[in-house]
Amino acid sequence: MHVTEADLPEDYPGHWDADVVLSNGSVCQIRAVKPDDAELLKQFQSQLSEETIYYRYFSPYDDLLQKDIERLIASDHNDRVGIVATVGGQIIGVAQYDRVSDNDGEIAFIVRDDFQGRGLGSILLEYLAAVARERGIRRFVADVLPGNRRMVATFERAGYRVAQELDEGIVHLAFEIDPTQEIGEVILRREERSEYQSVWRIMHPRGIAVIGASNSGDSLGGALVHRLVRGGYRGRVFPVHPDAGVVAGLPVFRSICDVPGQVDMAILVIPSDLVEDLAAECVEAGVHVLVVVSSGYSETGRVGADLQRKLVRIVRESGLRLVGPNSLGLINSDPRVKMNAVLSDRLPPRGRIALYTQSAPLSVAALNRLADRGLGVASSCATGNRGDISSDEFMRLWGQDSQVNVILMYLENIADPNKFLRVARSLAGTKPLVVVRSGRSSQAFPLGSQSRRTQLPAGAVEELLGAAGIIAVDNLDQMMDVAGLLSCQPLPPSRDVTVVGDSWELVNLAADTCVTAGMNLRNQRVVDRSPGCALLSAAIAELQEDPEAGSFIVVHSASVTEKDTGIVDALLDRSSTTAAPMVAVLHRSTGSNSMISRGEESGHGSVPAFATIDEAVNALGLVMEFADWRRRPTGEVSERDDVDLETARLVVDARLRPYVSGSGSIVSLVGSQLRRLTECYGLDVRPSYAVASEDDAVVAADRLGWPVVLYSADQRYEISADYEAQRLGLGSPEEVRTAYLSLAARLDAPALSQMRVQTMVEPGYPCVVRAIRDPLLGPVVAFGIAGIAPELLEDRAYHVAPLNQEAAERLIRTPESARVLWGYGGRDPADLSALTELLCRVGLMARDLPELHWLELNPVVVHRNGVAIVRANAWLRSADLGDDPLVRRLVRGL
Repeated sequence: MHVTEADLPEDYPGHWDADVVLSNGSVCQIRAVKPDDAELLKQFQSQLSEETIYYRYFSPYDDLLQKDIERLIASDHNDRVGIVATVGGQIIGVAQYDRVSDNDGEIAFIVRDDFQGRGLGSILLEYLAAVARERGIRRFVADVLPGNRRMVATFERAGYRVAQELDEGIVHLAFEIDPTQEIGEVILRREERSEYQSVWRIMHPRGIAVIGASNSGDSLGGALVHRLVRGGYRGRVFPVHPDAGVVAGLPVFRSICDVPGQVDMAILVIPSDLVEDLAAECVEAGVHVLVVVSSGYSETGRVGADLQRKLVRIVRESGLRLVGPNSLGLINSDPRVKMNAVLSDRLPPRGRIALYTQSAPLSVAALNRLADRGLGVASSCATGNRGDISSDEFMRLWGQDSQVNVILMYLENIADPNKFLRVARSLAGTKPLVVVRSGRSSQAFPLGSQSRRTQLPAGAVEELLGAAGIIAVDNLDQMMDVAGLLSCQPLPPSRDVTVVGDSWELVNLAADTCVTAGMNLRNQRVVDRSPGCALLSAAIAELQEDPEAGSFIVVHSASVTEKDTGIVDALLDRSSTTAAPMVAVLHRSTGSNSMISRGEESGHGSVPAFATIDEAVNALGLVMEFADWRRRPTGEVSERDDVDLETARLVVDARLRPYVSGSGSIVSLVGSQLRRLTECYGLDVRPSYAVASEDDAVVAADRLGWPVVLYSADQRYEISADYEAQRLGLGSPEEVRTAYLSLAARLDAPALSQMRVQTMVEPGYPCVVRAIRDPLLGPVVAFGIAGIAPELLEDRAYHVAPLNQEAAERLIRTPESARVLWGYGGRDPADLSALTELLCRVGLMARDLPELHWLELNPVVVHRNGVAIVRANAWLRSADLGDDPLVRRLVRGL
């Protein structure tokens, strides 16, 4: 009997379920063993070779296989754990561990022979290690035969440091499974290779079946076949429709199963109520990719969302990938492919821009705008409702595609923002990424019909996008403005700009606008109007001789009778000789932005022409910011030798032990436990003592050393910078007693019950440092000046953890109020190197401990000789596999 979700035990760990991309680009499912898996496990074992069985069980006997099945079925998901990998409902791999001590688990793996060599063993190891960490196990042990080098290599290639011992013909292995930088880098490299391969298969199909293609005049499927054929697609096209016939000179097949050749991709242009059955037929026919153009899914409401869930489940359980539903289609203009599978009447020429969009109307609008400006497309994908494939996976492909120079994305939702930022940061180092993101006002990142919201303010998200090298724009028109500049002009060498034109008023306005935008005005020149813009061209040529001229903004206002020929020739002639970008502001009757070029296609050297100065300066400013980002040092995150990760994990585990793993319980970390945790990362929080009377306060001061501060730790006064709940610089018992009585007369009972005494620190600048585990963006470090005003004005800087040296320094420079740190009103400047070091260490803690829900160091007093952490608060959250940084998985969209 099949066990439904409702029949599963209450303690069944459903959060372990995941979809994972194998190294060949296909998909498998990972889940815990279920009570009704016995028959599937028998089928799995019956498909294993004698060699595989021998290496796993050290014996070929069938009774051992049956005993192993019984042990797996008896998994309690804690001390005995079994996980399986499946494709098409069949088990293709098994991993298990048995707890042999509080911290050790004995593990075993086995992968079906026809799936060996696809990275499945590594994936099973990653998930088993994540499950074990969730259950409190920190080390794996295993016994293998000396000849089983593949198993040993699996552990070593994963980045684990494996200890080996040979005893009576058996190799005993042992290795720690706590996350390390090396292990994380291995997993990220594997994820990148697998996702690249998966999307490569989507964009390079050898054969395409168009299901729903008839020869009727209104058949969208038929139109798609015509586009593929007329576009010169290099593979084979197979129209499929119950009513046979001929479409575009090709025979129509009644069913996908009747197609005689290899079909890598099936495009479904049929009513949504037929998609599920035909998708199942595509699975039987061996299709790799489904492109569902059909609408009527999550965009229509709850019923459509249910249909989409079923479709995604069918695709992923069968190992396929899905583009859509509600997709506009795909373009790959590579001469070796020439795939025009897009339902759009107008397409841009071939070029070097890659375009990722979601909804079909926006996809059509983006393609039309590119065509209007003559900007060519190398590759394009419109994922529609994004039931499966996501933007970061396409970034993997385009990042390595030599035919793509610029990547454009219109994102209505982001599947995994933390991963998106990580992939974007890596990509932007080589290729510009321009993104329009909806949901700015709500800060929502919707996943289908569900929405998750970041805890960070709106400005923080924009800041994180910029820190990743993303060029964020507000709309499609701005995207095209920036795309034209990036694809046809060089990057600005600096923030210097030269403004030249034949209108005194417009040149002055442009110069003012540039300065307001933070550019450095290098030159400003006004010339008289002349036939053919000869004087303007000569002025540009003269100014180009200045190697520090920077970017050029050319302003021209045409007369009523003037034609564009003169200015076009002048701009194109001068653009070909400059090493810095050139943009034009042309006040013409068309009133629209365009590209000035010598052909239909806007290639390198074409000049972006804007209708207004503001649009020109905005586009140039965005590209300048990207060029600045490119020039920043890209130092690696430095590990600290004195970080004691083992003890830190012991502290966290001890505090969370009373709480159920994965329950999401949030608990505070205080007293000696908090001090031990911060000390593990070299964060020295000044000691303090709780006091309940003036006598207690005097005793505490004697113990700590004079002078001291007396304060209330009540959260209501955390950001207060006034005298209301604290007394500073107390140097004698009499002063302490007087201060205590003074506060006792002012404060209410809750505040008075939280009185503490602490040693005074050297005068300096109070700051606040936070480590935040954001539900969307993962670990984030925040920094700002302490106090009510900076907090109310949200004058804070944010960066995804961990931080390298340059990121920490930029974090300090970003808040407006942080200018005081360089010295203000004659005060000494702060020790910024010590503050930078502290931020880097907080970033490491945020990265290493997924259970760290919130850490606040407030205030951190930065003085001329270092930093002093006056107070610290921390909250932990019981984490599960979903919080583990070393688990790669595809997001399930609904």
